[in-house]
Amino acid sequence: MESKELQLTNVFLGIIVVFATGVLLYQLQSVLLPFILAIFLSYIFKPFVLYLKKKKIPAPLALLMVFIFISGLFFGLSVIVYSSFESFIREAPKYQDKLSLILRELTLKLDHFAARFDIKPENFGFGDLVDFSALTSVVTSGAGSVFSGLGNIFLILLLMFFILAGSGDLVAKVRYSMVKRHSQALSAMLVSIDQRVRQYLIAKTLISLATGALTTGILIIFGVDFALLWGFLTFLLNFIPNIGSIVAIIFPITISFLQFDSVSTPLLILALLAVTQGIMGNVVEPKVMEFSLNLSPLLVLVALIFWGWLWGIWGMILAVPIMSILKIIFENIEPLKPIGVLMSGSIPSGRHSE
Repeated sequence: MESKELQLTNVFLGIIVVFATGVLLYQLQSVLLPFILAIFLSYIFKPFVLYLKKKKIPAPLALLMVFIFISGLFFGLSVIVYSSFESFIREAPKYQDKLSLILRELTLKLDHFAARFDIKPENFGFGDLVDFSALTSVVTSGAGSVFSGLGNIFLILLLMFFILAGSGDLVAKVRYSMVKRHSQALSAMLVSIDQRVRQYLIAKTLISLATGALTTGILIIFGVDFALLWGFLTFLLNFIPNIGSIVAIIFPITISFLQFDSVSTPLLILALLAVTQGIMGNVVEPKVMEFSLNLSPLLVLVALIFWGWLWGIWGMILAVPIMSILKIIFENIEPLKPIGVLMSGSIPSGRHSE
């Protein structure tokens, strides 16, 4: 009886801890988000530092070279994307007027069609159902969240610099500072986190970069406005599993339908973008990623909702690697192993619960 009461108490304590952690993460967003972004960026650029060190380049000089390269990359990207975003906001009223004109013409045609069959519709009101300003608001809100994160770019890069400076020392420190039995388990967990998260982030970044570049190229060929902005959004949104690639297509296609007089051109663009996303997501990505994080699809969906509510678009981008780290930690702590199994997408082999 006491055992059941203790288990129930532990469940309620766990719920309270999760709730308190969520509130704490929400309140400390401005502090924690730059730090976590710096950690994940360090995973991506750590191979460059290690490569330069192998070439007998001194560690401080290697770190400085990587720091300058990343700073220049982010600065150039920010300038290009920001100028495209400004142009989009400036031209938005023009697209709103064209959308209103299209909807008025559609309403008149429907009225004429209804009159032929002696139907007396009162007001179709399509202008109230579809509003281009909603698209502008979504893009503005999302871009605002992105730029607010990039606004701390100097802090993020500085944190990443110090993280990279100490990369490779943590495992050695753990092995030196703890008894062998504990140090082996903890160092194995740290190595697993480092390898799997780094492989995922590098592979995902390369795939997203290629998808964004192909999207930009297709849009430039057809002359779609703000191609660089949509390509950048495609790059970012492809980090969000399942829904990101769909949302990435909606924005340029909406602009295409408003920009071109014929329907055939937007439909062709839609087909090309859909094929690009399909090939990159279903053919290239499984081959590039030689491993699986093995996260439950339901867990990924819940994680996207939770981290998206917590930290906006950056939370949705970071949701999968964060859950992967938690899963690895749970798998390496004996009392928490059942949670790690529940987080898995498939049942681990060689283990059976009696």
